Parts: sequence; structure tokens; C-alpha cells
Amino acid sequence: MTRVLLVGKGSPERGGIPSFLALLLKSRLTSDYDLRFLNLAGRSLVGGRLAAGNIARTAVDAIRVWKEARHADVVHIHSALAPGVTLVRAGTLALAGRLAGARTIVHGHGGRIQLWLTTPGRRRVARFALGMVDTLVAVSEGAAAALTEALPAGSVRLVENGVDVARFAMDGEREGSGTAPVRILYVGGLTARKGVLDLLAASDCLEARGLAHEVLLVGGPPDEGAATGHEVVIAARARGTRVRLAGPKSPEEMPAVYRDADVFCLPSWWEAMPLSVLEAMAVGLPVVTTDVGDVSRLVEHGVNGLIVSPHDPDALVTAFVELLGDSDRRSQLGLAGQETVAARWNAERTIARIADIYSEHAGADR
Repeated sequence: MTRVLLVGKGSPERGGIPSFLALLLKSRLTSDYDLRFLNLAGRSLVGGRLAAGNIARTAVDAIRVWKEARHADVVHIHSALAPGVTLVRAGTLALAGRLAGARTIVHGHGGRIQLWLTTPGRRRVARFALGMVDTLVAVSEGAAAALTEALPAGSVRLVENGVDVARFAMDGEREGSGTAPVRILYVGGLTARKGVLDLLAASDCLEARGLAHEVLLVGGPPDEGAATGHEVVIAARARGTRVRLAGPKSPEEMPAVYRDADVFCLPSWWEAMPLSVLEAMAVGLPVVTTDVGDVSRLVEHGVNGLIVSPHDPDALVTAFVELLGDSDRRSQLGLAGQETVAARWNAERTIARIADIYSEHAGADR
């Protein structure tokens, strides 16, 4: 049986990568492959910076990867890939796997890579750091195009995110918040780049118009560190009971979190293919999200959700006004989104494509 070592940040970390790793570890891959997980969570990083602590941690983690990879055929590394320091770290871990004799896969989850990888110099950095990787997996078309321009021909594969539809699907109709104010749910890192301050500004406008609602923020400090979320947390607390900070939640808790909301909002400034949008749609929540990354491949405006421009609180207000007072419209969009995910974005398709990549590497020379 092919031995696969998964490498990345899992529990107690929260976010897209830990959720994706949890999905893999509960999938049929565990019966088809000897799947083991090296959890690199638990040490603080100064996100995306060339700092002594980051260099030291990367060195320690590379040694850990090398030791574990000696007993693996394939090493599958999960990373945001941007900015440059993060990309070089991923390449260093991949090199450790190669030195141990394993084939290497680097899975790029972040939405920033196509925004960062825009100059010849940065493309040279990517080729230097990742040029020895056997397969580079991108989760969005934009990231795949940017990486293809920088890396050796044929090394980049597009494997879109998917969601475990059975885990998020409801038996019968979704209950919603069950309270008079419509509950708007946000899930993600508490940071400005996720558009949380835009969401709070839109909430202020709704309040000024007399439109009752509440905002539930689920998440914690982002990868960049706790300091980047400080402004968001202070702004949220200033809204009193209208805005509630729920903190991070485990993957096991998330289906219930989505089911207790009425509208989902992800107002990010950049994304790749956000799992949170897929999960909300799978539950049957109407989604309001920004036109970033591959979001427009998931959401068709006015059909299974609403898409607005990033950095635009007024556009968020317009979308919320359409939904807050119209439960039928919310149900219509939510059901259409649920059908879209079941038909096109089921995790089984994602798992099958990853299994194909594992199989390709299984018989290759170590």
C-alpha cells in the first residue's frame, strides 16, 4: 500500500487548511492509502515575514518532515504559498521530503498567490523554491494560471475544493436562527483583509435604517498573527450586542453554526476557492460574497447567491436589504445554492482527483 505523509497545520488551528486536512483524514483515502499526518500546528509564527523565529521554526519543521518522510512514498504538503517567505518555507519542507527519498506534492490553498506572483523576480523565486516539487496543486483557476507561468511545464494541477455534502446537508428544512433579528454569519480569520470591517460598516448602515439584524463572527486571529485582528475585535466590541464574537470553532461544530444562521457573508478582498462559501451553500444558507478568486464559479449572482465588489460596504448594504425582510428570497437562494454544491462541488470529486495524483506517484522511482 502506498504510504502518504500529509503535512500541514491541523487542530487546534482553525481555517481552510485544517478543515481540508480533516476532510482528507476522514475520506476513503484512509482505506486506499497508508495515510499519516504530521501536524505542524502549535508554534507561533510572524506571518509572512523573514524573521528569526520563522527561520528557526522552518528548520525544525523541515527536520521533522525529513524524519517522517523516510517512511513514506509521497509527501503531501499544504500551504498558503504567499507571500514569498511562505512560498520558500513550503519549498524547504518539500526539499526535506525529496532528500528523504519521497515524491512531493505541494498543495497551495491561499488566494493571495496570484496577486503576489506578478513580476519576473517573484516568478524566479517560485521556480527556485518549488522547481523540484513533483506536483503543485492549485485550488483556483487564477492560482493555477499564475503558477503555470512560473513553474516547469506539466507540474501544476488544478484540484478545486469540495465539501462533504452529506455532513452539511439538513434533514428537512433549515431552522435558521429562530430569533426575530436576522442573523448574518461570517466565518474566517478576524482581519481587515477578510473584509470584516466592511461588514461591520454595512451593519452600522442597516442599524441606521432601522433594519433589525445581528452579526455573528466565527473565527480567531489569522495566520498573520493576533496583532492583525486587534482592530477588527475592537470594532466588533464597539457594536455591543448587535455584533457577537463567537471565537474559533472546530470542524465538527461548523454544520450547527451554519444551520443557526439566516445569511452567510464573506466580504474578502482576496480568496482562492473559499471552503466557507461552499459549506454555507451546502447547508442551504443564502450567501453574500465578494467577486474574488473563483467565487464567481461557485455563485451565480441572483440565482444561488449575491456577489458584490470588494471594499464596498454600500454594496453589502444593498444585498442585505434585499434579503433581511424577505424570507422567501433567502430560501430561494439557499436552496439553489444547495443544489449547486450537491451537483458540482461534492468533496468526492476532490478526493478522486487527489487519489489520481497519489496513484501517479505511487509507481514512480523514489
